[in-house]
Amino acid sequence: MTKMFDLSGKTVLVTGAGGGLGMAHTAALASAGARIIAADVDGEQLRSGLASAGLDNYDIHPVEMDVSDCRGAATVVEQCAGEHDGIDILVNNAGISLPAPLIDYEPSAFDRTMAVNLRGLFFLSQAFARSLRDLGRGGSIINIASIGGMVVDGPTSAAYDASKAAVIQLTRNLAVEFAPLGIRANAIAPGITRTEMTRRFTEDPDTLHELTTKKIPLGRVGEPEDMGGAVVFLASDAASYVTGHTLNVDGGWVAI
Repeated sequence: MTKMFDLSGKTVLVTGAGGGLGMAHTAALASAGARIIAADVDGEQLRSGLASAGLDNYDIHPVEMDVSDCRGAATVVEQCAGEHDGIDILVNNAGISLPAPLIDYEPSAFDRTMAVNLRGLFFLSQAFARSLRDLGRGGSIINIASIGGMVVDGPTSAAYDASKAAVIQLTRNLAVEFAPLGIRANAIAPGITRTEMTRRFTEDPDTLHELTTKKIPLGRVGEPEDMGGAVVFLASDAASYVTGHTLNVDGGWVAI
């Protein structure tokens, strides 16, 4: 059974690897035996985070990448694929949230949200699929969506939620269009997870109490490490017949 989840010999590109979720994905995938190309727009934060996380003994290669720069990101994919004999798995984790009331929302904030959360993911997936097509082998795409793509998770999250709903639908399209290439595409939809992005929820006692008593049946917010099993599963041979699926890792929020 353990062999089904073994990622030895696989190369994984994780975007947004310097953040809480990205670092947790990196650690989980590396622990499963994968070589990791850890990409982030902030190279200094990425390298510092990797050192602090105690991942020095794993095969991890940090690179700087701005996913909103579609051509630049595609070039990074091409270069990394050349250096590492191809990339087998893409984890589209990079994302931002710029919360504000919808009635006051600025076009620039909306455009920035979509550039990172949706457009970047779209074209990075395209570049990844092209690289695998050229190599004549299959692979796996794992998109980090959000339960905000299914439910309203806050009064100031319209743009973020819209971007994540689009990611969930795009995952289905990727699964169908890339299936002939042997590429699977799935998504993970985290609930409220304790990261820098969610501090406004997790560090306010009243909000935290409301969430854990009325919104989340398991009675706690998620930790970044809670996503590790899901990302390793979807990356591994254990999920070889799973594609087009969104896996909720939310403590039961969406089930209510």
